[in-house]
Amino acid sequence: MELWLKHLDHNRPGAERAELPLILEIALAQGFKFAANRRRRHPNTNEETREFMVQQAEILLARSRYWYSQLTIIHALCLWELPDSPGRSPTGYSDTPRVDASQAVTRWLGIAGSKRDPRSRKPGDFTSDGRERLHPFVAEAAELAALALETGHPERYLWIDEKGAMDSVGSTPANPSDYRKHNLWIPPSVGWSTLHPRAQQLLADVLLLLNLAERDGAPDEVDERLERANRTDLPPCLTKGREPLHPDRTVGMADDAPPGSTCLRDCPFEMCPYPAKGQQPRAELQETFCRQQQALLRTKPTRHRAPWQDMPRKELVRFWGTMARRSRTRAE
Repeated sequence: MELWLKHLDHNRPGAERAELPLILEIALAQGFKFAANRRRRHPNTNEETREFMVQQAEILLARSRYWYSQLTIIHALCLWELPDSPGRSPTGYSDTPRVDASQAVTRWLGIAGSKRDPRSRKPGDFTSDGRERLHPFVAEAAELAALALETGHPERYLWIDEKGAMDSVGSTPANPSDYRKHNLWIPPSVGWSTLHPRAQQLLADVLLLLNLAERDGAPDEVDERLERANRTDLPPCLTKGREPLHPDRTVGMADDAPPGSTCLRDCPFEMCPYPAKGQQPRAELQETFCRQQQALLRTKPTRHRAPWQDMPRKELVRFWGTMARRSRTRAE
């Protein structure tokens, strides 16, 4: 573990930059989250290992260059921070005071990327006054992590694996405020329906961006797309308008529109259009999940857009309708 993390230290003797490829940084972060999902009562968990893992996770968070790594480690640290006791207040909130949740999340955000290789920063990563921007997905994940700490129910605000959460509708106990006797904080039975509407919207757009960056291609091509996506802002196809994504493309059209061919002019991400059906390595978004995204935009009181979605609600409804119909298509 320590050896892997050393390769993210751009100041170590003999190193000119962080040497760990982004794809391995992502894999390390995912490993931490799977480990953090084990509660203290898990038979393969002990306090000494737990403390070591938290320490190493914070080192990774500080040296992380990629937004997804930071989001994933914040999820992991949130799970490790949760008090593992049956105590619940009458309102269903955990014994951890609200201020503790806020302080913990503020601390993690202060750590995130604080010791990363400066060469990984892009000119657009800074505000006009020179401060580094916080990636919108990381900011939203941090707010949801605070809610998970406040309520003691991380299954409402976090997920372990994007594809697993999206593929499963999931189940919930008859009384969600009851203490759950699992060895895992978020068991496999939990799916997207358990998530809070804000978390559902975050999960959806995280999956879109991951599919854009990690689509099929040679390893060098994937690395290049990950590097282009390694910014603190989002592509305009997720913030301004979804037309460049062209989600209705079929696998037979794949060679006609390489990544970047339908992007808006001067888009630095160069990842549109969305992969044709059957191309993306992570997940084809299920019809029920896409229909739920439409419902969130139509139904009161949850009828709202995510903070980064600066586009008409009707356009988002149409987009998710196309995504839902696309999931019915089967490649020949």
